[in-house]
Amino acid sequence: MFARSESFQRVAGVFSYTLTLRITIVSALIYILAQKLNAQKALHAKYQDWNEDDGRIKVRSWYFLSELELSGNWSLESGVMIDSVSGATPYGKPPEIGPDDWLVEIEEERRAGTIELKHEGTLFDYSFEVGLSKEPDYVSKSYAFSVSQKIAEETLVLTGGFSYKDDEVDTSVPGGPGLGFLDKDTPEIVLGFYRILDDRTTLSLDVTYGRPRGYLSDPYKQIGLGEILFAGDPLREKEILYMHPENRPNKRETLAIFLQGRRYLETWEASIESSYRYFCDDRGLVGNTFGVRVPKRLGERIIIEPSFRYYHQEAADYYKTSLDDTGITPTLQPIGEGSHYSADYRISKLHAKTAGLKLTYIHQENLIIDLSFDRYKMEGLDTKTSKTYYPKASITTAGFQWSF
Repeated sequence: MFARSESFQRVAGVFSYTLTLRITIVSALIYILAQKLNAQKALHAKYQDWNEDDGRIKVRSWYFLSELELSGNWSLESGVMIDSVSGATPYGKPPEIGPDDWLVEIEEERRAGTIELKHEGTLFDYSFEVGLSKEPDYVSKSYAFSVSQKIAEETLVLTGGFSYKDDEVDTSVPGGPGLGFLDKDTPEIVLGFYRILDDRTTLSLDVTYGRPRGYLSDPYKQIGLGEILFAGDPLREKEILYMHPENRPNKRETLAIFLQGRRYLETWEASIESSYRYFCDDRGLVGNTFGVRVPKRLGERIIIEPSFRYYHQEAADYYKTSLDDTGITPTLQPIGEGSHYSADYRISKLHAKTAGLKLTYIHQENLIIDLSFDRYKMEGLDTKTSKTYYPKASITTAGFQWSF
């Protein structure tokens, strides 16, 4: 169900070809510039496989990042990401009502590229970044600027920044409101600090405030409303569940606070890194994330790093499993106005746990290889959402870093 049309696939091909051509040209120019400048260079590459249980969603991601030191304390970074998504995911129909069609099939590719220019000055450090991400039904252009200052004998770093995403969402997908491409804008302000408390302890804090506006719904997500046909006729009366596009608010205010600390434990010959992230918006969605990592060196070349993360979320105000008994009449082509409603399980009350292990091998001083495996499990915490919605996944990641 919801299969992509042939014309839609042609659009995807054009997007992919155009972005690939631009990234190839930029990468070639950076490589030529690096050779002429004979500057310090580095290449990072990573592959990740996200595989949900029961044949659900599979995501294969490739990420490449190149670093180049320029003259005058300038440096240049360029990154390329390619995501290949396939499988099936819930679109809003309860599994108990539609056991054969409660999943929507997805098969698409996302390609993204970023270029970041950095400058390390006497008083301030600057960073400028532009990015482009394209997929058949979503186009995102991003811009970011940040400035930081080191004080207190460089033991304290203060940072401020601004970012802006200019997105376009294709609502004319099957199941969507059919209004073509609509705008989605996300400005964000970031303030933070990084503090060296002593030779073994560091602490950092980042606060991000955002105001997304525009089409904030997911055109693939729907919500059900039951209707009784032939009411009063004992032979013909039956209830039909009609699915309607969701209608999320067309503007939000978001706040995220991220706190991270690191302490080297000499007795263990290991570090412990702990973090906490608080997220909320003005629509009732609240999330708390706790994480811990313990990297420990084994000999000269191997680092082992177990990790664990726990996430708890309160549901958004407009989350509903259906429109039955709500008194809401769904809009045929919703754009975020009027009554708001969504049956997307990802904004329900839930928690998620991730446990993982990472191995890093230092082959040489300039060549580092890593491999990690994580197990992810999401569970619903309310009594009205089907437990079948929530996924479990295995995540495998491999990467390397080469300096030359």
